[in-house]
Amino acid sequence: MAEFDHMANKGRVYLFGDGEFRTNPIHGDDLAEACIDAMRNPANEIAIGGPETMTHNEIAKLAFQESGRKVKICHIPDWIRRVILWSMKRVCNSKSYGPTEFFLIVMAIDMIAPKTGVGLSRNSFDP
Repeated sequence: MAEFDHMANKGRVYLFGDGEFRTNPIHGDDLAEACIDAMRNPANEIAIGGPETMTHNEIAKLAFQESGRKVKICHIPDWIRRVILWSMKRVCNSKSYGPTEFFLIVMAIDMIAPKTGVGLSRNSFDP
C-alpha cells in the first residue's frame, strides 16, 4: 500500500499489464494480530489477507482518492517487467535484487489469501 500511496502522491501510478491482477490487502494491525496468534499457536503456514479483494487498478484509484489527486495510471507492458527482472538478476547482488524481484513478481500475479480483519477501512495509506 505504501508504494501505491507514494506513486499517487507523486501524481502517477505505474502498473504492469492491464492492472487487473487481484489482491486482498490486509491492514498492518490485522497482520500483527495474526503473527502474534501464530507465535502463540505455532502452525506450519500462515495464509491471511484482508476482507476485500481488489484489482491493482482499484487500489491505485483509492490511493489517488486519498491523496486528492486526479487519477493517472500508466500501464506498462509486462515484457518490460520481465526484462527488468532478467537484467537485474545478472547485474545486482541478492541484497538489492531480492526485494525488487519480490515487488515485480507480486505486481504480476493474483495474490488472494483467506479473508481476515477489517481491510482498508482503517485507511491503509496512512504511515
